[in-house]
Amino acid sequence: MNQKEKSKINQNDTAFDNALKKSVQGHSYIHWTPIEVIQTAVEWLGTKSENRILDIGSGVGKFCIIGAMNSRAHFTGVETRKNLVDEAIVLKKELKLSNVDFIHSDIKEIDFKNFTSFYFYNPFCEHMAISGSIDDQIKFDEEAYYFYQDFVVDQLKKTPKGTKLVMYCSPDLDISIDFDLKDMYFEGLLQLWVKR
Repeated sequence: MNQKEKSKINQNDTAFDNALKKSVQGHSYIHWTPIEVIQTAVEWLGTKSENRILDIGSGVGKFCIIGAMNSRAHFTGVETRKNLVDEAIVLKKELKLSNVDFIHSDIKEIDFKNFTSFYFYNPFCEHMAISGSIDDQIKFDEEAYYFYQDFVVDQLKKTPKGTKLVMYCSPDLDISIDFDLKDMYFEGLLQLWVKR
């Protein structure tokens, strides 16, 4: 991939989508974070090399890849769908990014202590979705939705003071007991929370 192609991927949502397999491109509008949102979120989470950012439910890795292209922070994406993790890894290699990793795993298996900051874009919504699912790998399951939401909240409670969490389109994740809302953007859809 040449520099011009890399630059387009870094600045344009359609160019990013076009770097993916056709089978996953159609989910971009609902499931992948827009680049403009990623840029703000990454600034909030920190761009220095000591920042270790976990994307909970990373899909094809768009947040992590764009973040890694625009900062020295280290990004890790965790995703339950192996085909999406494989897609993210292919793009990471094509872009020659060394500050991003992808893990095919359930979030329950991830140690939050390994990270300084977190990105949360409603990753469990498909458990409650009537339509708009990526595929049939995740079934409608209200109990699973609340289980995973509660799991993430419990893990975030154990993080140290100053831990940052950026949430996008995630009104159901209630962390207000332990975190303070510090900033909002995109009509409140993007929020920065900091552990008190």
